Amino acid sequence: AEDKISVPLTFDNYYSYEEVVEALEALHEAFPELTKLDKVGESEEGRAIYAMTVNNPKTGKELDKPGIYADGNIHGNEIQASEVALYMLNYLLTKYGENEEITKMVDRNCFYVIPSVNVDGRWHFFNDANDPSSNRGLRRPKDDDRDGLMDEDFPDDLDGDGNITTMRKKDPLGRFKTDPEDPRLMIPAKPGEMGEWTVLGPEGLDNDGDGRVNEDSEGFVDGNRNWGFDWMPGYVQMGSGDYPFSGVGLKAISEYIMQRPNICVAYAMHNTGGMYLRGPSQKHLGEYPLQDIAVYDHLGKQAERMVPGYDYMISWKDLYGTYGDFVEWMVGSFGVYGYVIELYQSQTETFKTREEEKRTAPGQEGLSAVFSENNATARERLKFSDNLAMGELYKPWTPYTHPTYGEIEIGGWVKFSSRMPAPFMLKDLVHRNAMAILF
Repeated sequence: AEDKISVPLTFDNYYSYEEVVEALEALHEAFPELTKLDKVGESEEGRAIYAMTVNNPKTGKELDKPGIYADGNIHGNEIQASEVALYMLNYLLTKYGENEEITKMVDRNCFYVIPSVNVDGRWHFFNDANDPSSNRGLRRPKDDDRDGLMDEDFPDDLDGDGNITTMRKKDPLGRFKTDPEDPRLMIPAKPGEMGEWTVLGPEGLDNDGDGRVNEDSEGFVDGNRNWGFDWMPGYVQMGSGDYPFSGVGLKAISEYIMQRPNICVAYAMHNTGGMYLRGPSQKHLGEYPLQDIAVYDHLGKQAERMVPGYDYMISWKDLYGTYGDFVEWMVGSFGVYGYVIELYQSQTETFKTREEEKRTAPGQEGLSAVFSENNATARERLKFSDNLAMGELYKPWTPYTHPTYGEIEIGGWVKFSSRMPAPFMLKDLVHRNAMAILF
């Protein structure tokens, strides 16, 4: 039998959905006088969504104190967000009575923490084959390809390694060639130049016999586009769902929050980019009041100090605009201060001497490394995988006979890579971000 999770929690690996629940139960059992564990509601597939309250009843009632709300994993693949939430709970409780600052903080405030919002997504990310970016949405069936069937053509783990990687096929008319600096990578063929590879997309089969591959996976409602403030339909905002709060778990969480009007600051944790984002989420909402901006700037600049490499930014202006956003719902509906934290910086996967660091060309670090990886950053990350993860982050290209495409190769970044740190890097990430929230 596996060992039961005990307190204090450790943060040298990722907790599955079941382990997140067990960790919350262990914290509640160890600190019953300071905690309350509530089942907020259930997901589309019937999994429980839990919230933990940290409050000292001897110093006052919950609703009489400033409320600090934090959650994570609203996207199913964004798993380390739950680890930050659990770390913060673990830290508050195990340090209470031992650390003077934490003791005063817990006595003065009330903390509401939902480590995993998209519990179905977390379960499927751990238990199914995925790539680092798949399995984000809520499990609400949707006919993506309009063939009358729902969610009938997921990606398939063709080589049975537990990951969905990439398929490519030899093709002299293809758009890509082998990267001469690292044969695991490809570079675009120049105009008029013969190619070598056609990239076919994620591993998968034509499961419904319609001539297309992987065109209808889990029903796509984006949990962070389904909230009832500045919501827009799907033709304006992809993934928004049929109507606000159509997500079963999201509606339950909204009701939980509305019953706690003492919440004055909210942190929603996501998984990649290294950012503390404030709203507005769209330009048309206008700028926040100057007094509020002063508070946002103070906290945002402190977060930049506490988490090296992170940027404090405005969502619509510095990243992209969204409709039906959770944090904007919190800000617009309840007047709280709200931040989105994008946790991981893939550019920290470095393998350079001090001299090589100085020679790094502009554009090879920062956001470009996250959202539009060029081969310079990919080569760097492969060296990191080879030397610091013993090659476990990248699947070598392997021949495969595909029923539709014929002779192909399968390979690329594995599920637990790219958007999340290797476990040995996890504790620094969770501690720094938890401390920024506690500040």
